[in-house]
Amino acid sequence: MAVQRPTRRQVLQGVLVGTVAGLAGCSGDGGGDGGDDEVSADDYPVIDRWLTETELGGAADNYDGSFADERGADTVTVDVGAEGNGGAFAFGPAAAVVSAGTTVEFRWTGGGNPHNVEALPEEQLGESDYEFSSGEAEGGSGVKYTVTLDEPGIVLYHCEPHFSLGMKGGIAVE
Repeated sequence: MAVQRPTRRQVLQGVLVGTVAGLAGCSGDGGGDGGDDEVSADDYPVIDRWLTETELGGAADNYDGSFADERGADTVTVDVGAEGNGGAFAFGPAAAVVSAGTTVEFRWTGGGNPHNVEALPEEQLGESDYEFSSGEAEGGSGVKYTVTLDEPGIVLYHCEPHFSLGMKGGIAVE
């Protein structure tokens, strides 16, 4: 795993640098708030595949191919138990892009309980650069789980009790 992780990051960073240079026509350190840069499924095919894949859990029906652009935000909230997949069985947003160093707060809505959040590469196409778990599924609206995404890469995650329904999410860390 340690050998694959840097390779994926290097590839992702190379693609991102090439894309930004090609789109912007200049070099720089970015640091903007997203501006005119639209983020789509074409930019992160692994996340798109994860959210539409049905061989591993259901497809996330609240995912429409778009990503929430949260680059530059210090903290981003992901709702756990958002509307989708036939009830409160989704993450909201389903897909997002954040900057390295962003803290992601998974916040339970209270709907569709119980839930948890798991990033387990072996269970998620083998493509997630992060591994974490909020633990056993919990119910309620006051539950929170926080993780800081320090390195560029891909985060694929799901809710174990509602995995078969398509309760999946993905975050690209730039």
